[in-house]
Order: sequence, then C-alpha cells, then structure tokens
Amino acid sequence: MPNTRRDFFKLAAVPLAWRAFEAKLQAAAAARLPDAGNESYWQMVRRQYPLEEGLLYLNAANVCPASRLVLDRHVEYLRDFHSNPSFQNRDKYVDMRESLRAKVARMLRVSPDEIAVTRNTSEGSNIIVKGVDLKPGDEVLITDHNHPSNHDSWRVRAERDGFIVKSLPVPIPAPSAEKLLADFERAITARTRVIAITHVTSTTGIQYPAREIAALARRRNIYVHLDGAQTFGALDVNLAEIGCDSYSASAHKWLMGPLEAGILWVRAERIPQIWPSIVTAGWTDHLKGARKFEVFGQRDDPRVVALEAAVDFISLIGMPAVEARMQALATRAKVQLKEMAAVELKTNLEPELSGGVVKFRLRNVPTQKAYDLLWQRHRLAIAMTPSGDAEGLRFSAQVYNSMDEVDRAVAAVKEIAA
Repeated sequence: MPNTRRDFFKLAAVPLAWRAFEAKLQAAAAARLPDAGNESYWQMVRRQYPLEEGLLYLNAANVCPASRLVLDRHVEYLRDFHSNPSFQNRDKYVDMRESLRAKVARMLRVSPDEIAVTRNTSEGSNIIVKGVDLKPGDEVLITDHNHPSNHDSWRVRAERDGFIVKSLPVPIPAPSAEKLLADFERAITARTRVIAITHVTSTTGIQYPAREIAALARRRNIYVHLDGAQTFGALDVNLAEIGCDSYSASAHKWLMGPLEAGILWVRAERIPQIWPSIVTAGWTDHLKGARKFEVFGQRDDPRVVALEAAVDFISLIGMPAVEARMQALATRAKVQLKEMAAVELKTNLEPELSGGVVKFRLRNVPTQKAYDLLWQRHRLAIAMTPSGDAEGLRFSAQVYNSMDEVDRAVAAVKEIAA
C-alpha cells in the first residue's frame, strides 16, 4: 500500500529523526486534502503537538505550540551549532535561508527575492514604518484596532517627522465588507501616502477586504502595508492576488513555528523605496531584493531552520485544508456562543469577514472574573481584553484543536454565565 498522509501521521506520533520526516514529505503531500470535519485525521495532527494533558488551549492568536517535528529540528541544529560554531560549519545556513525563502514565497505566491526573514510581525511592520519616505503634511491611514506595531509605531514616527496619522473607528461587528471599504475611500485625501491595516484584527477578529482596499489605494499610488499576524498560517494567503505593497507576519502564531522568527514581504518595485532600519556587518548596497531588510547582526540560525520546518509541516497538511479546519472550528464556537442570551458576540459569523479569532463578552459576569474562572475551573487558556469597545474573551483555535474542545470551552462559558 502506498504511503498516505494517514501513514505519515501514524509514524510521526512517535519520536522520529527529521530525515525520516523529509523522506515522507513528497508522498504525503501528494495525498488528498483532508476534510475539515474528519476528526480522526485531525486527531492524528493533534498528536504531533506536546500540549499538556488536561489543558484546553484556545489561544492561537497569541502563541501556538510548535509541533514535535519543528521542536526536534530546532534542537538538532542548536546542538549542531553550539558543538561546532566555526564559520565552516555555519556556512550551511546560507543555503538553508534561501531554501526557507523559496518555500515562504511559494506559500504566499510571490518571488523569493521579495521575502526578508525577520524576528516577528512587529519587526517587519516597523521596518516599513521607519523605511517609507514621508514628509510633514503627508497622511497615513490606520484603524483603531491595528496592533500597536502597526499603530503606535506610526504615531511615534509622526511626532518626529510631522506627518499626520488618521485612525478609522472599527464597527463591531462589521456590517459588510463594502462598509469597511467605503470608510477608507471617504478618509482618503490628496495627501494620503500610506494605508496600514491589520488583515484580521486580534481584537474582535474582523477580516478587512485587503484586496479591495489595495486596489483602491493602487489607483491613487498609495502604499498599502498589511499586518498578517493573524492570517499567516491561518488563511491561504495569496499576496499576488491581494495586491498590497508589503506584508509582515510571525511564525509563533498560526504557523505553529518557533518564537522570534517571522517574515516580511515587500513588492519588488517598492523595495528600492524602503530604507533599511538596521545597517551592520554584512549589509551592502548590492544585496538582492528584500535581503537588505534582514541584516541584523548575528542571528539564531537554528531558529531559521525551525521556521522552515514549520512551513514544511503546514504545507504538508495543505493551507486550503488548514484554513477550512480553522474556519470550521471558529464557526462552531461562534454559532453556539451567539445562541446564548448571556453572550454578546463581537466577531462576524461570515467567513469572508472573519478569520480564526472569536471575541465575545458575557453580559452578566465581569470580563476579568470570567477569564479567571475559566482558567481556575477548566484550565481553559484563552485571551482577554479588559475594557474598551473590544472588551471580552477571545477564543482562537488551530488545527491541533478538536471540535470536542470547542464544545467544552463553550460549555464552560455557559456554566459560569449561569
């Protein structure tokens, strides 16, 4: 019988040398994509993660566990690096970085020369914030629910350089993609130079119509930066189709990779327009493409290898399958929560207006108290926003979660709301 994804995951449930995993990649990747509701398949996926027994972990929007195979790969190369830190031994990381670059580029449907390897989304966004040419009187459009690395960073630079930052309010939940687009269209002026948005917000899970906003901006030669922290490894992102100018993301969230590893994509024609934030040994005017944005000094090279392993692992499952499963988990949670009178759901039900983030508030229990009770009684690990328009509790499930875990989490909410 030929190797299948099922065969691979049965073998991968026990410790394996990374070489054995690589040998099965080709055969496993050729198999049919798993159905989003195939619980036995997703249980095999779950077994690849070292999550504690009894821990109900629904916090992918913050940090995901790395798979055992990613961890093994990282540890293998950490040992190799520190057992022989010679230049000769470290030379291999040059080719490994290029291998990673090519795989990320395929995943996002872009050119490898447009990919820089960074440490996280925040660093990638700040490279753009600091690197775009802006002068006094220019305008940058953001939203109230942008992450601080794509929000406060613009304001700090604006204080120094005298340009204007305009922040659009965020409707909760969003009435429609058309309304979100219209808000940007109304806010654009002749002085608008940059639109910087969060693809899917971590606050309430709104997915912005990035392709339509990018098309609107392109007609006016406005630069568009997309914070992809909540979509890289969650949605099957096609940057060629979206048409933005740059996109930053982390490995430690939905991609289920190592901490302090990320990527920045910059469209080829925009690369010469962006100033590098850090210049140190190894930087020259002749670095090809986006490589000029990743010269930070000595890097943790084994971490880059672990990032490649995370890309390999999620590509093995297939991004369309990952997105379908993630959306199925999120929808199951949203539908049940919306039926509860004691709950105010703040995330859209429509998949085109949401990702994997599910935000809700209990009407009769203070948010901090609810958060504490869910952990104390059920070991339910989630996130919380204590106040403001995004106040509430946040579920965010990834492929290592089961439908049963989502049901148990909702039941726990129902219990403390009673």
